[in-house]
Amino acid sequence: MPFHASKPPSHFHTRQGQVVVNAEPPPQTESRRRSKTKAKEEVEALQELGKRLVGVGADRLKKLDIPESLRDAVLEAKKISSHGALRRQMQYIGKLMRDVDTDPIQEMLDELDGISNKANARFHALEKLRDNVLANEDVITTLKNDYPEMDVSALRTLRRNALKEQAAHKPPKSYRAIFQFLKALDEPGSTEPAALDTETSGNDLAD
Repeated sequence: MPFHASKPPSHFHTRQGQVVVNAEPPPQTESRRRSKTKAKEEVEALQELGKRLVGVGADRLKKLDIPESLRDAVLEAKKISSHGALRRQMQYIGKLMRDVDTDPIQEMLDELDGISNKANARFHALEKLRDNVLANEDVITTLKNDYPEMDVSALRTLRRNALKEQAAHKPPKSYRAIFQFLKALDEPGSTEPAALDTETSGNDLAD
């Protein structure tokens, strides 16, 4: 039987007459390759979702509606500092999530991210408003128009003290107090000032 190096035979005969089947595996079909690719993408998606869970604060994580075993695995991952151990833990989390309906988890995480983004936007808006108050005292008059009950004299005093602190390179006690003053103006139930174009409350302190 002729032998062609470019196309190995599926079998050949030995001198003893035995038939030996070629051990070379058959080429993968396109559908098998697509199936493997899809499976890999699903595993990576689960691990990425697991990373987002690990990034959630412990208090919020306890409120999420997820299996106890998954929650414990995520809490354990938060304690791991070794890169190798963390990688193995994330693989374990991904494995646990194969048996979990991940759509509700995805929705909950998206909601938390949205809340966080709004809070960050609000925080920066309050910082900007505080800087505007320091740069121009007329901003206080504008705020008074939006908040008739606002204590104008208190805010003016805080502004003067903050400017003195900056000039003397002292700790920014009044500067921080202005942030809290402005934040309190926009607590739920208050009318939002025109100078502050955001929707949700922000962080408690600003440096």
